[in-house]
Amino acid sequence: MKNIVYFFCDELRQDALGCYGNPAGPMHTPNIDAIARRGYLFENCFCNSPVCVPSRTSLMTGLYPEDTGVYNNEAAVSTFTLPAPVITFPEVLRKAGYHTANFGKTHLPPGLTPFETDNPEGSGMGLGLTYAERQDLQKISPRSGLSFNAASLYPEGKEYFPEKVTENALEWLSCQSEPYFLRISYTQPHSPVILKRGYETIYRDYPFDSKLPNIDHLSEFEQTFAHTIGLETLSKKELRTIKAYYYGMVCWIDDEIGKVINLLQSRGDLSHTIIIVGADHGALRGECCGLGKHIFQRASQAVPLIIADPMEPKKGRRITSLCSNIDIPRTLFSLIGIEAPPQFKGRNLFEDSSSQPVYGTIGYGETDSCAFPARQLGRLPGGHGWPRRACIRLGQFRLDMNMRIDGLRPSREQEDIFFVDCKKYPAEDYNMAGDPAYASVIEELAAQLSAHCRAAVEADPAQLHIPADLVRGTRQ
Repeated sequence: MKNIVYFFCDELRQDALGCYGNPAGPMHTPNIDAIARRGYLFENCFCNSPVCVPSRTSLMTGLYPEDTGVYNNEAAVSTFTLPAPVITFPEVLRKAGYHTANFGKTHLPPGLTPFETDNPEGSGMGLGLTYAERQDLQKISPRSGLSFNAASLYPEGKEYFPEKVTENALEWLSCQSEPYFLRISYTQPHSPVILKRGYETIYRDYPFDSKLPNIDHLSEFEQTFAHTIGLETLSKKELRTIKAYYYGMVCWIDDEIGKVINLLQSRGDLSHTIIIVGADHGALRGECCGLGKHIFQRASQAVPLIIADPMEPKKGRRITSLCSNIDIPRTLFSLIGIEAPPQFKGRNLFEDSSSQPVYGTIGYGETDSCAFPARQLGRLPGGHGWPRRACIRLGQFRLDMNMRIDGLRPSREQEDIFFVDCKKYPAEDYNMAGDPAYASVIEELAAQLSAHCRAAVEADPAQLHIPADLVRGTRQ
């Protein structure tokens, strides 16, 4: 049986990888690029929720947020209970004879324990620094309500704590019998961006765009999110540095991946090991005046996906058809020759080439819901709670709309539809919902999206409160 090694990142943009390309110049990710040359690169893969916990839950279970009741990061608090029992794809692999392990970040609802071995050391948002050390960092932060660390350097003379993730994975791998499924899950390049020294100069002179876009033509949802972030409080130099440090963090990840590839080669495992590179969601770096994720603009929702199967004769192929993270479990089951349990939705990316819509959903839409629940920050105008918003992508079009506000289905006006022809506006920065030429397309997509969300599972609102001692912004 083939082994599987899955490199998984948090907030990883496609254009941070050399194999995907970046208009500012070549990205320095030789190890990931080499994996892409040995396998398949999916150019249009999207997550099923542009935030950590629901995206990770969908990927693990092969289910949409509407199936699990997991719509935002509140689902990771200890009081949360999944409305119905589900299994995860690593559990299916274990039953098939695989040794399963995760090193690094997990961030799932209580009750989901996918891995036989699960070691989170090195994945903490504080990167192993004390509160005083974090306070002493010279950091770039929006000077607004959301003042998280968007660019800083790790203290001198201190070992870089996130490397514990790789160290522990290598130790496990070096004495592991086959077959195995190993996921190495880096919290990076998620904020806070606290970069290992030496990586800050790699992209220092790259001509990153430092001009913030006009957001007048976006939905109210996207404009409200942008105002919550407050990027307009930063200088052009600071905006360029934020990008340079973010991409530098991905260079560090690539070097860590290189360590694992070297061990696989030395063990002779590379010839019969499937390698995957992926992420839970992307990351805004100024698009729509945003930072982080949360919205459905491509930089936030698109994710890199590379699958290299040593038994596949065709190498270095680029797949342009739409797909999403929910397709990964069924694809893996097929590659190792086991039957997919009926719970798992999605499709096998190597056998089913049919065009299917990509769905994504975020938010609980309760009266006290916030965009950033751990900070109690981000609400709709008029005092309304942050909405549940859903998206459909089909071919060249993207449409998203509010599905739930203050615990209720919104009125037609409150739906706040965003629609774009991505061929006409590839930056997805212009709302065409009022264009009469697309009226029939908009009506059809809105109906299709509404049908997808109609039977959504709801969690008990009483379980969705972040404990007061955690309202510090460390869980986003």
